[in-house]
Amino acid sequence: MIRAVIFSIATSAALPAWAACPAAEALIDQYGISFSGFKQTIPRVTAPAESKNAANALLTIALPNKDGHVSDGYVHSALINKNLKRAWILRTGGFAGVYEWYGPVALPSSDFTGCVSEPGRLPQPSTAAR
Repeated sequence: MIRAVIFSIATSAALPAWAACPAAEALIDQYGISFSGFKQTIPRVTAPAESKNAANALLTIALPNKDGHVSDGYVHSALINKNLKRAWILRTGGFAGVYEWYGPVALPSSDFTGCVSEPGRLPQPSTAAR
């Protein structure tokens, strides 16, 4: 009995973070999101086209890399509109250090059970001169 409990604890602790979030796992699988980019073409945008009135429907979740951490790889997160069932993907990091938005993409799963999330926030306009 004790061995079964220890095995159960060990296997649940070994699960990667994305395995506990069906919405993140579905986005990662559907669009092939990884440290090296996307396996499907996703339109690049300057910022998510969401209304400030939709703030209550917005949620941000991490899209962890299934292959583990890669120091010079991309890191992704998703700004999700739960009402419209769509997501905007934020890509940061990489060798040259990027900050890029992509989307919108269809949200393949609206199951947020187990997801570590925070309220979604629209990006603030850049005040830096370019």
